[in-house]
Amino acid sequence: MPLRVPCLAVSFTLLFGFVPGKFAHAAAQGAQAFDEGIGAFRAQDYEAALHSFLGARQAGMDAPALRYNLGATYYRLGRYEAAELEFLGLTRDSQWAALAHYNLGLTAQRTGRREQALERFDEARRRTTDPDLRSLAATAIGRLGAPPPSRTSAVASLAGGFDSNVALASGATTLATSNRSDSFAESLAAVSHRLAGNAAGGWHAHGGLVLRRYRDLREFDVSGLRAGLSRETDSSSVQTSVGAYLDTAHIGGDPFERTAVLDAQARGRLDAGGELRGRYQLGHIAGGVGFEYLDGWQQRFSGEAGFGLPRASIRAGYQLELNNRADFQQGSDFSSYSPTQHSLFATLFLHDVDGWWTELRGEYRKSRYDDTYRLNVGTLEVTRKDDLYGIAARANRRLSALWRVFIDYSYYRNKSTLDTYDYDRHQLMAGVEAALGE
Repeated sequence: MPLRVPCLAVSFTLLFGFVPGKFAHAAAQGAQAFDEGIGAFRAQDYEAALHSFLGARQAGMDAPALRYNLGATYYRLGRYEAAELEFLGLTRDSQWAALAHYNLGLTAQRTGRREQALERFDEARRRTTDPDLRSLAATAIGRLGAPPPSRTSAVASLAGGFDSNVALASGATTLATSNRSDSFAESLAAVSHRLAGNAAGGWHAHGGLVLRRYRDLREFDVSGLRAGLSRETDSSSVQTSVGAYLDTAHIGGDPFERTAVLDAQARGRLDAGGELRGRYQLGHIAGGVGFEYLDGWQQRFSGEAGFGLPRASIRAGYQLELNNRADFQQGSDFSSYSPTQHSLFATLFLHDVDGWWTELRGEYRKSRYDDTYRLNVGTLEVTRKDDLYGIAARANRRLSALWRVFIDYSYYRNKSTLDTYDYDRHQLMAGVEAALGE
């Protein structure tokens, strides 16, 4: 007897409505359980349907139709990860691949993975010879409001701004503050390209470049370059990224730091619509000529949680940074560049307020240095403690599918037991930005 596939009708753009015409025969004992599953599914008793379909599998049935029906039943029960596993197993079968990709698109859409859903729907549209399925896939793509994601994404910006305290460097490697202000021009470019795989998992190459030029204080001009490679995965509930990259930084045209970093990230979705993120970074740092005391290791552990609000979202988190640098020793003088830093931060995202998308961020960072500073030929000993408070705001407005304008402001106040590192800093920047492959 021919095996049947239940026709699913799911509300809100999620339509399975396609039934293959020919299926293989199953063993007698499995066929009965399978037919019972079909009846239970049509009666919308999905728990009973699942029990019958699993019974058919246990009885020895191994047919694409059974896998399809199991995926459809898991989907109806809201067990999306299990549904994906069944549909993924059908993508290797040429007769079922198009339908499997379509259903994977539905599952990705239901679990909030828009880009992966677009890619799956497009794959179904390209593979199928059935006009009804092709129409369903095209409609799903249209309702998501964009074409399938490209393999390459890029962003570039050009901006001008004002810096009230042009600092040589920030963070753990703050060497001094200039206590002078200047205007600047800044350009930035970043690109990511998927080398292999698809939205569910693949290898990505990354690159970035930033240039900042001050009008008068050219000795503080900054340039930075990044290149890296990562392996990224996206399941129904968890996204992961594991990779490595190399950062180089120059100040005033001279090498400042070169950092090799291993980077591991994970993001999980919560049932209430929120998400959790975790990240670990291990970096080996080599200072440039004259900055050898920055040589050493750096570790960062961070975690954050995000939650949706009406027309807004909020994200808050914590980061621990550990440094083990060579530090500075000259005669009897000693300075440490190996702090332990604890950071708390929170960001509020306001969505489309009169056409503007806005981010508001607050941050507190506590830096403690275990090794005592010895200054003035060793006659002065000081334990360095820094407390940094910061606020920042960024707003952007889309001018077209390609172009956006943005404005960015930040203020930081660092309180330190050493006067050299006690400072205020305001920075204002505005510019235009182009984004491809979003």
